Amino acid sequence: MQFNLEAKYLTASIALTVAVAMALNAVLVPAVTRDLLPWSLGFAALALLCWLWAQREATSQQEAHRQAKAAEEAAEQAEEMAKRQIIRREQAKEAAPAAKDDLTRINGIGAVYETILQEAGIRTYAALSAASIEQLETIIVAAGRVRPPRLDSWPAQARYAAAGDWEGLRGYQASL
Repeated sequence: MQFNLEAKYLTASIALTVAVAMALNAVLVPAVTRDLLPWSLGFAALALLCWLWAQREATSQQEAHRQAKAAEEAAEQAEEMAKRQIIRREQAKEAAPAAKDDLTRINGIGAVYETILQEAGIRTYAALSAASIEQLETIIVAAGRVRPPRLDSWPAQARYAAAGDWEGLRGYQASL
């Protein structure tokens, strides 16, 4: 059987009232002093224990309430921060130039691979030429695609395209 906080305080109050009544009775009627004084002390002790019991529960409830409130505030702050980050990303997308090169001019890159690379942040020939084979392979495999056979040549082809050397690019592609 469990007592709620109010029942504990009520028990303490009743025990204290009985203890005071018995103590007054023992003082006012001296003939029964020996019989009622121990009972009076026992009820006083019971009142004290019930009060301490109720105080402990009240303190733990207050602490639980404080922790729940702190967790709620932390969640609200995290949500606010996430919203601000989303807004910053959107603003950065709007502010950033939409410079994209036609990556399909690279031998082995079709529309699907171009979309995968652009979503990974590789939108220009310069970015493609700076990427390592391992990075490109990771991007493509993460997108659920098979590694294309000419992936090793993409950065070299992109160097020609980034420099605007279209004749050199055509010659390199012919050698593949």
